[in-house]
Amino acid sequence: MSDLDEYVRPLEELGGLGLRRPYALIAFGGWIDASWAATNALRYLVDQLAAPRVAELDPELFYNFTDTRPRVVMRGAGDRTVRWRQGRWHAARLDDEVEHDLVLFIAPEPNLRWRTFTRVLLDVFQQVGVEALLTIGAVLAPTHHRARVPLRGWATTEAWRLALRGRGIRRNAYEGPTGIATILSVGARERGIAALSVTASTPNYLGNSANPRTSLELLRAIGDVYGMRLPLADLERGVRSYNEQVDQLLANQPELRAEIDKLAESVQEEPEPPAQQPPSAEGTGGADLPGGADVVRELEDFLKQLRKPQDDSPEET
Repeated sequence: MSDLDEYVRPLEELGGLGLRRPYALIAFGGWIDASWAATNALRYLVDQLAAPRVAELDPELFYNFTDTRPRVVMRGAGDRTVRWRQGRWHAARLDDEVEHDLVLFIAPEPNLRWRTFTRVLLDVFQQVGVEALLTIGAVLAPTHHRARVPLRGWATTEAWRLALRGRGIRRNAYEGPTGIATILSVGARERGIAALSVTASTPNYLGNSANPRTSLELLRAIGDVYGMRLPLADLERGVRSYNEQVDQLLANQPELRAEIDKLAESVQEEPEPPAQQPPSAEGTGGADLPGGADVVRELEDFLKQLRKPQDDSPEET
């Protein structure tokens, strides 16, 4: 039995999707998904592009369910359904003038068997003909919610490194503990598939509430680097509302607003790992975009923690 037969449940014939020289977009929840910016960005695209689910990854071997817990959902009186948190592939067929279609993959970062997990993902991407894959993520950093969203990235080929530089994405020179996205990129390079990674910094004083602005900037970067126009109008409207609500709340907290506004004058970007790990049980929880109202309700509590020291490394799993 092959890895695909054992670990992947196809919902369509993967070899017969008929995608045109597809590019892949990948987001993992958890360690490198601050403010759910990466996973929510891809969920937004799945909805906007009406991208059907084409395959699912069996979570049994790759997740510790006491850490990456399934969720129970009530469908009616006495009707409780368990939803397992697992990886899912979606296929998006774009307009005729675009040369490349998209394959989107969203999953919690796996707890176990990273090498097998990487091998299975790359087998699927190769089966559907992916020519390049781009993983996105976000880290908490002392950056202002209205300032330019800092982006860092790296790529396995010079052509894609030029594409990142052309977008103004700074080189990510981080060394240290890493996530599954890096393992996947290295594995792709070994198979001759170009791999890129883009990470955004998102304001640490907003905590891990969904931040649609960071999601928007990640999607804008994807569109520029991949050379395709993505449907971002709905998200742009949500971001405008989000910014206005955050500003309104800060207007009633002048001392905190003054402290936060200093970030716009002197920003020291925080590289990965994030200063505070997003709760893994919520890493792919799917907070609805744009999510501005939910953020504002929680913002005040996070602002109270602004002066408190934070751990520089994520929790051990």
